[in-house]
Amino acid sequence: MGAFFETIPPSLVDWILAQKLLYIASAPLSGEGCINVSPKGITDRNGAGPFFGVIKEPTLDSSEKAVIRKFWYMDLTGSGIETTSHLHEPGNGRITVMLNAFEGPPRILRIYGKGTVLEYGTQAFNALVKSEGIKIIAGTRSIILVDIFQVGTSCGFSVPTYDFTGYRTTLHEFFEKRVAAEEAGNRADGIERYWAFKNAWSMDGLPGMKRGVETGKTDAVKPIKKMVGPHAPLANGQLRPIKAAYSVGHLILVALLSSIFTGVAILLVLLYGPGASRSRASKIW
Repeated sequence: MGAFFETIPPSLVDWILAQKLLYIASAPLSGEGCINVSPKGITDRNGAGPFFGVIKEPTLDSSEKAVIRKFWYMDLTGSGIETTSHLHEPGNGRITVMLNAFEGPPRILRIYGKGTVLEYGTQAFNALVKSEGIKIIAGTRSIILVDIFQVGTSCGFSVPTYDFTGYRTTLHEFFEKRVAAEEAGNRADGIERYWAFKNAWSMDGLPGMKRGVETGKTDAVKPIKKMVGPHAPLANGQLRPIKAAYSVGHLILVALLSSIFTGVAILLVLLYGPGASRSRASKIW
């Protein structure tokens, strides 16, 4: 049976930290924008971490159960920047984190909250890295911090079981070369220009990684086009126009009805005078 909580129950923390894969869901405010779901399986070459976790609030009494209202995960560089764009969008910040058991007793856990992007190198990023003992690896572009307002668990009976065989290392190899190029002064092949090329704007044309946007301006990097066809944004920073929920026929009908009602009101005033128009109108309608 499903259960809901306002914070993460301490009894679930060990299970959460033992998972190898989590999913992140977010969306822009516009109903015309794309809903994004991203799988995250983060580790270094040696399978070390932590690369996601919870933050326990300090308690006055050691016997008290810890209160957990925050969840974080490391966001590695990739070709997409959807989650960051949605969290940066003014008035947005909505995010859902989902984990499920692939072995042992079935379980699905969802964390609902408001997310904040702590971009690489910022004061907030460095402070969290220090306080939580987070290991930074090549390609790290941010840490996503989730302020939790709801946690839900459900049975997970329909989720199949899988055997975990290992993490992929391709991403590590790719960004180790990018970071090395940046440190060697080869900015053309460095990670900063990669962020400008692929992480500055979302699929819908929303601004993404702030560092990528800035580098795009200073280094004149033209961002990659991420969508094609009629669903593509008009330009970066300019979303597709929202489709009206009504047609020209609806507008004509509204105009016609307005004309009829106006004509009836004028006729009532002419026949019965201004004082009697309301009472007569109520009897007629």
